[in-house]
Amino acid sequence: MRVHQVLSGAGPVDAVTGQALAFRALFSGWGWGGGDVAAAIDPRVAGRIAPLASLDPAPDDLLLVHYSAYAPRLAGVLEMPNRTLLLSHNVTPARWLWDHDAQAAVQCALGRRQLPRYAAEADVAAGVSAYNAAELGSDVVIPILFDAETWGPPGPPATEPDGPPVVLFVGRLAPHKRQDEVIRAFALLRRRHAPDAHLVLVGEPLNAAYGAALTGLAEELAPGAVTFERGLPAGALAERYRAAHAFVCLSEHEGFCIPLLEAFHFGVPVVARPAGGIPEVAGDGALLVEDRDAGVVAELLRLVLTDAELRTALRERGRARLAAYGPAETAAKLRAALEGLAAMPPTGRPRAASTDGAAG
Repeated sequence: MRVHQVLSGAGPVDAVTGQALAFRALFSGWGWGGGDVAAAIDPRVAGRIAPLASLDPAPDDLLLVHYSAYAPRLAGVLEMPNRTLLLSHNVTPARWLWDHDAQAAVQCALGRRQLPRYAAEADVAAGVSAYNAAELGSDVVIPILFDAETWGPPGPPATEPDGPPVVLFVGRLAPHKRQDEVIRAFALLRRRHAPDAHLVLVGEPLNAAYGAALTGLAEELAPGAVTFERGLPAGALAERYRAAHAFVCLSEHEGFCIPLLEAFHFGVPVVARPAGGIPEVAGDGALLVEDRDAGVVAELLRLVLTDAELRTALRERGRARLAAYGPAETAAKLRAALEGLAAMPPTGRPRAASTDGAAG
């Protein structure tokens, strides 16, 4: 069997690109052929991802389209006669971006507008979470392929923080990730309970202005106590998890939230807002908080940092959640979906024109 993966864009630190490459490793292990292409390619991955224009599948080849952004050239791919599976990785609602990056907001608005049409044109539509799949009117879920072993050992299973408490969040610095609320809750935690606490925020900013705004807020509310980091290699990021005493995620929108699984692997107790796909991924492994009051979040962080019994329970439940997202389980779901697609009758669609000249 041959499976060609199609991405709207490919980059070296892009989670969707990472998933496509991990899937390709599985396909190779199964003896399946095919190639991986993208409409836009960062030069740093040019050797592993080919241009979309090179896509020329045989009639019986399958297409796996990873949808994560506005990409009009994908329309030509979905018009091909090949049986196609569209996998939605989610697109951020534009309302979170208009005030901070209008161009990004337009891209997201168009991306979400395209998604239902593209899903309808695919033979099978799936999501990386049930939350994403539901947006497509589908019940097919192919989760993120997460291999905890690639992160190395989690570190000592301490039940209480050693040294000044460190609070961590990993995610792009963007309005819907609500690092601003994390900073406010953390500042209250320092003021009321833990004056020596430190907050580490790891992620690339939406743009320079938004990054500067968050830095300014941190210096105003918790001067010298917040560290911003970006571009960390996997080893350095693993050390940030090992050094953390609590992980807090107050995102208003998440299609999946891979850092939850990372925190669970490293045994870091999690406090999270149950938005989007977070409740599905976290299950009972995190302390979920719906209250928007920063004071409430600060009190929950205090409990997580000081209550040894609670820390132990969250650590155990978090690691148990990893079993639901083990690589073998995800690989089985991916293979079943593609083998089911291969068993479908031909689409009957006529051969589409080349995608080389389309805008995108």
